[in-house]
Amino acid sequence: MFVCKGVVTATDFSRVNEEVYSEASLEHLQYLLIDYTATEHLEVSLDEIREFAAVDVVAASQGRSLVIAVAGSDDLTFGISRMWQAFASDSNIRSNIFRSVPDAERWIKETLQNA
Repeated sequence: MFVCKGVVTATDFSRVNEEVYSEASLEHLQYLLIDYTATEHLEVSLDEIREFAAVDVVAASQGRSLVIAVAGSDDLTFGISRMWQAFASDSNIRSNIFRSVPDAERWIKETLQNA
């Protein structure tokens, strides 16, 4: 789980992607939960969201499908997360966006059990 706090920038997104999608991590990755519930706001453009979704799509194409849940309690974060989900929808990624971490965790558990 990645817990994000304060202002989250495109640079922060890039760092997380580098860590998550490193060769060593990707080999064992079953799911990813990104917790934005403690963020002040996301500083990211539409083009950057599209680029990050493309990175996720490429990573998911290199093995089994990825399960990604995002928790964001405020409307803007929720909406930005939905945009990412739309850009990544035509891929090997099963994703969902939630308002709370417990809801996201429950969905991940159910999704992995039904896989």
